[in-house]
Amino acid sequence: MLKERIKSSVIFILIINLIFLTSHLWFFSQNHLVGDEIARHARNIPVIGHLFPKGKTEYSISKENLSRPRKFLINDGSLWMVYYNTDIGFSPIESRTRKIISGFLNGDITATKKIDYRTWESGLESMSIYVEYPVGFSIEMFGRIMGADVTKLPKEIKSLRELVILPSSDDTNMCILVRDASDESSIYAFILDSSYSLPASDLAVYTSSDGYYEPVFSTGLELVSENISLSPLVLFSDSQPTTEVLYANNLLNEKSRIGLLETFSFNSIVASPYQDTEGAFNYIANYGSAKIYPDSVFEYTAIEEDKGILLDESGNAYNVLNASIDFAEKVWSTMSSQQLSILVASDLSDYDADEPYTFKFDYYVSGRPVEVSLPESYGHPEMQCAIEMTVSNGKLISYRQYMRSYSVASYYNMPDTFVTALDSFVQTIDNETVSPTVIEDIYIGYLDSGYADEIYASWLARTSDGNIYRYVPKTEVNSLELE
Repeated sequence: MLKERIKSSVIFILIINLIFLTSHLWFFSQNHLVGDEIARHARNIPVIGHLFPKGKTEYSISKENLSRPRKFLINDGSLWMVYYNTDIGFSPIESRTRKIISGFLNGDITATKKIDYRTWESGLESMSIYVEYPVGFSIEMFGRIMGADVTKLPKEIKSLRELVILPSSDDTNMCILVRDASDESSIYAFILDSSYSLPASDLAVYTSSDGYYEPVFSTGLELVSENISLSPLVLFSDSQPTTEVLYANNLLNEKSRIGLLETFSFNSIVASPYQDTEGAFNYIANYGSAKIYPDSVFEYTAIEEDKGILLDESGNAYNVLNASIDFAEKVWSTMSSQQLSILVASDLSDYDADEPYTFKFDYYVSGRPVEVSLPESYGHPEMQCAIEMTVSNGKLISYRQYMRSYSVASYYNMPDTFVTALDSFVQTIDNETVSPTVIEDIYIGYLDSGYADEIYASWLARTSDGNIYRYVPKTEVNSLELE
């Protein structure tokens, strides 16, 4: 028995090594070069090329976003290419990889082996598809989101946010590397059943030389500051796209307030508000209170946990999450005819439906996130997301939302590069922090701090302490100096 286990383990390690080796050999072989050229030529054929252009046009509603990765990072052996979940070309990749990920979740696995971080990086440096979700999910919840039966899945991985798909070749089966979202040192490799296949030569179809992308771990870059480091998968990019300028609209008016209050079980006819010294309108009902602040913030609080608004009584974490999104959409519908598009911003790796938990959501507009960063004002504490919902035993006990919608006002050419923004972030963060800080991500998005109606897309940096920094272009600084 022991001899067989040792034999199986050795064979598995050989399979993993063979996959990495085959990927590199495939790239350097003449056959791969020919296949690569064919794939690139095919992409230039109008009918085929139309399937994979780069751009920002795909949108999805909130529940659909739960199962959609935040991004794919594809390495075809010579080029890296990133696809965010609103890029044109994202959907064909998602359709292809979704079947593979579902197979993994359903337990269609022939072998499992714990690996170290270096093997994880080796997988990324080989021909691969890196998949990242917006937040971490427990395996049970993620299985429900993906419609998979995780009861057959090995118990090594408790939660999931990122994984690496290693393509198959003529000699090897598909392999998935999974890093536990709650314990990043816990990484496993899984060999999938032979019915799942993604030929290595197919990766070249999804990459192009239109832009430069490369994760920091493969560049060997070291920052000047000893106090700041970059997460290994921060992506270097030479992208300077044309982006939309958003106009922020206050959703709170006399008509929308009535519908909003009724959604939270306040009788709008008899509910007489009083205005406090901070300018906020206060409403009192039998089981809760509500406030509408001058800066478009709405707040609801139940008087006790058992008096909250019932969202779901099943006690199932997945059901409670969906019910919470349904309620947020119901609130939104009282104020806007537009479809609500939000992303979960709070980690769900350890979410327990039996314990009080605060769901956090960000707006998603024109294919990019709108990060909310409101300072403490008018009597309300600061806000670091668009919607906060605290739920206990399936009941909503508190709710806060920044009641703004966004429309496209004009278009804007990004004036500065990733490198320029990175230099600025390092200097700013170095001046503001004394403890070691990791820049977890640098990306293009919007930051609404409540100071302006027009909001420009910019480079944003998210750090390990949860702060978001916005790069201010020199053109914007100069215009401010002229005012």
